[in-house]
Amino acid sequence: MALVAGISWRWWLTGGGGALAVLPLGQGAPMVAVLAAICGPVVVGAWAWGTRSGRGVGVGAGVVFIAMLAAAFAVSQWPGDLVAAPWLDWFVVWLLVGVVCLAALVIDRSVHAFPFPRLGGGRLTAGEVQWVASVVTLASVVLLCGCGLGIVGYDGDGRLRFPARDDEVLPLPTSLRLVSSVTCADGGSSGNCTAEFLVMAADGADRATTVTRLVEHLRSHGWPLQPEDGVYSGSRETGGILNWTAHRMWLHVDVEPAALRQPASPPGAVLLYIDNL
Repeated sequence: MALVAGISWRWWLTGGGGALAVLPLGQGAPMVAVLAAICGPVVVGAWAWGTRSGRGVGVGAGVVFIAMLAAAFAVSQWPGDLVAAPWLDWFVVWLLVGVVCLAALVIDRSVHAFPFPRLGGGRLTAGEVQWVASVVTLASVVLLCGCGLGIVGYDGDGRLRFPARDDEVLPLPTSLRLVSSVTCADGGSSGNCTAEFLVMAADGADRATTVTRLVEHLRSHGWPLQPEDGVYSGSRETGGILNWTAHRMWLHVDVEPAALRQPASPPGAVLLYIDNL
C-alpha cells in the first residue's frame, strides 16, 4: 500500500503536465495542443519519476514546474492590446523549463541515495533506472525540439518574425465583408511577409465610406491608424516573451495605383496590407 501511495503522486504530476494541453486547445489550435500534450508530461513527468526526494518535495517542485509552464503560456498568449505572439514563443520557454528540470534532477541525484532494490541482480537499481530514463527522455526531447526550432526560426538577419494572422483584422463588422485574404502575398528571404486583405462594403457603399468604416473598425482593434499623404498607416507592437518584430498596417485612401491593384477587384473594394518588417 505504501508503494502504491508513493507512486500515485507521480502519476498525478504527470497528468497535470498533460492537462496543460487544454490551454492551446482553448485557442482552437488542436495541432499545437497535441504538442503541448507531449511536452508537458515529458517535462513534469521527468521530474516526477526521476526525483528521489520525498512526496512533499517532489509534489511541491512538480507543481512549481506546472505553474511555470502555465505562466509562460499566459504571458505569451494574453498580451492585452498587443498582437499575440505565435506558439513558438511559449514553446521556447517550455524547453527552457525543461533545461531547469534537467538541472534539478542532476542536483537531486547528487544529494539523494538510491534505496530501491537492484533489478534482477544487475548493476543498476530501480531508482537509478528511473533517473536515467527520465534524464535521457527529457534531454532528447529538449535537444531535438531546440534544434528544430533553431532551423525553423532562423530568418537570415537575426530578427524574429511571424506573418500576420486573420484575427488581426477579423471579424469584420456587419457593414463590411471580406472578399479575399492572402497571408503572404509578398515577402523576401529573411522571413518577412506582407499579408493582403481585400474588403468592401456589405451594402454596396462607395470606397470613401468603406475606408471610413474600415479605419474605425481597425482602430477599435488597437491599430493606431493615422492619415498621411493619402495613406492610413500605423504599427502595433507584438506581445509575447521573445522580441518579435512589430506589425505595420497601411491602406490607400483613394484607389490604389494600378501596379498594386488585384486583378478584377470589385468596385469600391479596399486593399489592406500588413507586414512584419
